[in-house]
Amino acid sequence: MIINKRIMRSSNEKQVLQQIINEGPISRSQISRNLALNKVTVSDIYNQLLHRGIIREIGLGASTKSGGRRPLMGILNTDRDFVVVISLQKRQLELLVGRLDASEISRQQIPVAGINLTAVMDLLTAKLTALVTSSAKVLVGMIFAVDGTVASNRIITTELSGLEHFDLAKYFRDQFQVPVIIENKANLAAIFERDFVSRPDEANVLTLWLDHQVQVGIVADGRLYRGHEGRAGEIGSAYLNEALAVSVDERVSQQALIDQLQPLLDSGTLSEASLKQAIKAHDEAVMACLTTWSKDVAVVIQRLTINFAPDVIVLNAEILDWDPSLLAMIQHELKWLKPVITIPVILTQDHIETMLLGGLAAIIHHALGLDELTLRFKQPRNEP
Repeated sequence: MIINKRIMRSSNEKQVLQQIINEGPISRSQISRNLALNKVTVSDIYNQLLHRGIIREIGLGASTKSGGRRPLMGILNTDRDFVVVISLQKRQLELLVGRLDASEISRQQIPVAGINLTAVMDLLTAKLTALVTSSAKVLVGMIFAVDGTVASNRIITTELSGLEHFDLAKYFRDQFQVPVIIENKANLAAIFERDFVSRPDEANVLTLWLDHQVQVGIVADGRLYRGHEGRAGEIGSAYLNEALAVSVDERVSQQALIDQLQPLLDSGTLSEASLKQAIKAHDEAVMACLTTWSKDVAVVIQRLTINFAPDVIVLNAEILDWDPSLLAMIQHELKWLKPVITIPVILTQDHIETMLLGGLAAIIHHALGLDELTLRFKQPRNEP
């Protein structure tokens, strides 16, 4: 039986499954206590989930202090099903395969530079077909991560030519008969911060995604906020400086910074090594460029803070992974702005990894029919 959102779970069933995912291994009696639900109700739901193979039992737990019978402990069944995350980029596709507890099964990169859209879709279909037929597990959902705007599970704008007029979700849903989600990368990075990073007092998180475009992933009161037609967080086209008619993308995106830095380097090519070397040597031109960029990023952060009042802002850019000292430069520039920013401004753990794992969390929510409930995943582990 394929798990998917078309299974309409009752509120009680969703809460019981949420408890098993977040707190497992857990007993029926503990679920009953945690949810303040009748033991018979919990036991009926638990047995249904067990019968359908959604959960499994792993043995006996500890007895109670009064010496009662040791309870059977249940956990999410991760032996049967898998999900797939596909990151779409101009030069390559990245494919992550994972279990329903967000542990990784495998990943691969697929070069697609110079290949037209039809050929890319055929290549990806062949890869996924081979994956499905060779696996002992069942595919129960897939998600596509894109740079751009997504609304109603369709791509509205993207730098990838042809995808704006192509119903990607329907194409792969028809091919594999599973739920298919399309989501932008900033939102997926925000989902990672919500589902993988423990922040009990931070229900309002902004992820500032700096890549070819500047976007914001918004988690408000623990829920992802997309806004009208999925355009919440689409700040890249807004003016950073109205007098000069300069957009945020033109000054703050990572691509804009790369375009400014590359001519200043002896090699003419920006890499992690060349950037670190230039910063270590205090190259005057490079440092001036980085200072200007840091000031512009600080202005964006200030505007986001004033408009959204988040608990924390998480910066997400590959170039920040290369040299975290750039964060110190941005934080320094924030001190000169009024009003003073008092909320934490931090770096994410890894630019691409957080987006992929956010995608993994999003499709797990969807495949299990738990889109609106909080799920907590442990940091990923690679297993055979």
